[in-house]
Amino acid sequence: MKTQVLIIGGGFAGVATAQKLEKQGIETTLVDRKDYFEVTYAVLRDVAAPEKTNGQARQYYQDILKGNFIQSGVKTLNKTTALLENGDTVRFEKVVIASGSRYPSLPLAKSLESTQLTTRVEELKSHNSKLRSASHVLIIGGGVVGVELAGEIAYAMPKTKVTLAHNSDTLLNGFKEKAQNKALKQLTDLGVIVEFNTRYKENDEVYTDENSGRYINPDVAFVAIGTMPNNDFLQQNFSHILNEKGLVNVDSNLAVDGQPNFYAIGDIADVGEAKLGYLALEQGKYLGKALGKTFKGKPTKAYKRNPFMALVPTGQKTGVVQLPFMVSTWKGLVNMKQKDLFISKTYKEFAK
Repeated sequence: MKTQVLIIGGGFAGVATAQKLEKQGIETTLVDRKDYFEVTYAVLRDVAAPEKTNGQARQYYQDILKGNFIQSGVKTLNKTTALLENGDTVRFEKVVIASGSRYPSLPLAKSLESTQLTTRVEELKSHNSKLRSASHVLIIGGGVVGVELAGEIAYAMPKTKVTLAHNSDTLLNGFKEKAQNKALKQLTDLGVIVEFNTRYKENDEVYTDENSGRYINPDVAFVAIGTMPNNDFLQQNFSHILNEKGLVNVDSNLAVDGQPNFYAIGDIADVGEAKLGYLALEQGKYLGKALGKTFKGKPTKAYKRNPFMALVPTGQKTGVVQLPFMVSTWKGLVNMKQKDLFISKTYKEFAK
């Protein structure tokens, strides 16, 4: 089969690109192993308090995409064709690599197995059921995901003991000190026990801190440490476009360095921005418009990188906002995300 633009990956970046291109009359084919799009901002609340989002974070691709969709993975990518895992071959004029990343140690955040929406819903229900019967939950990793997960569980299940263990002396590495301190206070106010400078390892469901020798035996444990780029399909023919972190090198127009008609966006690309969903969406919107101009022979402007900004919820009522010029816990700002975790905003962006 043929398409003008093949888009590999149906996250924020891939869907945004497809929608912008189709609006301009450019034929797209989006390929993803899942049959559904998921607003990943909302997943952690789905796990702790599913009644708050009521399943709105996930929709079938066929219900939101204007272009073609194929449920499959890419087995091998070539210069003008892609061999899919289902045996199909897709010929393209241009390809957008938007395959994203995965959490090897925390599949609940981005499922590794649930390729059907129905099974993903059951997977999240199972996590919630285990949490509701737990008296002690351990979360290893004090980054954005670990902090947010600890806050969601502590708020939704106040009788459950929640321990957040981190391997350094501050939460939210890379954030401003004020944001780190405010997040810590908000979590401890919810009753979360925060342990710093720990390295817990599991053996027969017992977790031992290699630094102190202390051990704990939680009912449920989540390991929220690190992500890996989804680049397996690039290894055979295009390992040269990857940097030492496994990310695709791109230029100022998000085109792949030294590889004509290849583009990369989102978590898989070394764009020079934080790996956040809203930034991936912005990259997709830009690239969709830019490729539309390219097909018409018009010049394009370089992508304008965004400064680091983040809004990290710590439960359903509190959170920390870091902007380039300030750190705030003001409810007016925090509630921008708390309202529905940007679910409706995301789908509105896709519909524009």
